[in-house]
Amino acid sequence: MSFAEWTARTEDRMITTVARWCTRRGYVPRIVTYPSYGTTTWVRVSARVLLSDPLAPSPGSTARRGWRTLFTAEYPGTEVEIRDTDGTLIDLVRTDRGGYVDVVVPVSLEPGLRSVLLSVPGGDQGVAAPIHVLDPGTRRAVVSDIDDTVLVTFMPRLWLAAWNFLARSETSRRAVPGMPALYRTLTAEQDTAMFYLSNGAWNSAAALGRFFTRVGLPAGALLLTDFGPTGTALFRSGRAHKARVLLQLADEFPDVRFVLLGDDGEHDPEIYREFDTARPGRVEVVAIRQLSAVEQVVSSGTPLPLPGARDGMERLERASETVFVAGEDGEVLAAELRGAGVM
Repeated sequence: MSFAEWTARTEDRMITTVARWCTRRGYVPRIVTYPSYGTTTWVRVSARVLLSDPLAPSPGSTARRGWRTLFTAEYPGTEVEIRDTDGTLIDLVRTDRGGYVDVVVPVSLEPGLRSVLLSVPGGDQGVAAPIHVLDPGTRRAVVSDIDDTVLVTFMPRLWLAAWNFLARSETSRRAVPGMPALYRTLTAEQDTAMFYLSNGAWNSAAALGRFFTRVGLPAGALLLTDFGPTGTALFRSGRAHKARVLLQLADEFPDVRFVLLGDDGEHDPEIYREFDTARPGRVEVVAIRQLSAVEQVVSSGTPLPLPGARDGMERLERASETVFVAGEDGEVLAAELRGAGVM
């Protein structure tokens, strides 16, 4: 048995032990839903079941310091009902080893902001899971990174990212200047889809939703990940997560072209360039926020983007069917996009 397998099995045993302890103390299953997406014939349901004091507020419903969001009691293997708003049973699924539900179910819904209802035996009943149902005529989708693209975090530098996430109040987090206005313009057309694709943990989803509302960013589906061991690796690959989800979105929406926004502090330019190569003609725009020299030093120890990021941007700039722009903030990017005729 490899060390990664041993770690995953140890985590599973710990989760089971904590779940039993919480159940004996009278905790009940509570449902946390995440903004998701779908079409008029199917929807992706994204949620998590946690064990919590029945008298406590719903998990994630109140602002907390980041470290407190990490202490959760997952409830793996429990049954979850998915129903239409009229009460019709759509599907019956079980949570995975981390208490998550991530499933595509067939259902007929009108385009727009819709919901399905989730219930768990002995716990929450009829919790609304928000779904953006794309219009069949949708031809553009905006996909954005979060950390250091719309939210100032210095994410690549572990200790500073940890301080920002664990110790600071979520109400003190600030947006990258000009980004909220840029995103509102890009999604002004009613049938434009909005996706936030990040390496961030699902534990931060509720705080991110409140942040988006507070700074005026448009609502959108959250596509986050879970940091824990997989059985083949100690930690999930954030880069692989982003690459996989982009390909998934392209396959789910074959008539849509993508506007991709990220930053040059990590691997976004490389990921977007690889996606543009893998799905020719599907990328309309790539917009990269350029970190300042100080931010780059804090992020990677060098005042310049890493070689992979620089190479990715250079190749995107040469791509014939893709508009590529870069700038230090949302105002500069907006001016570049207007000049390119995108807005």
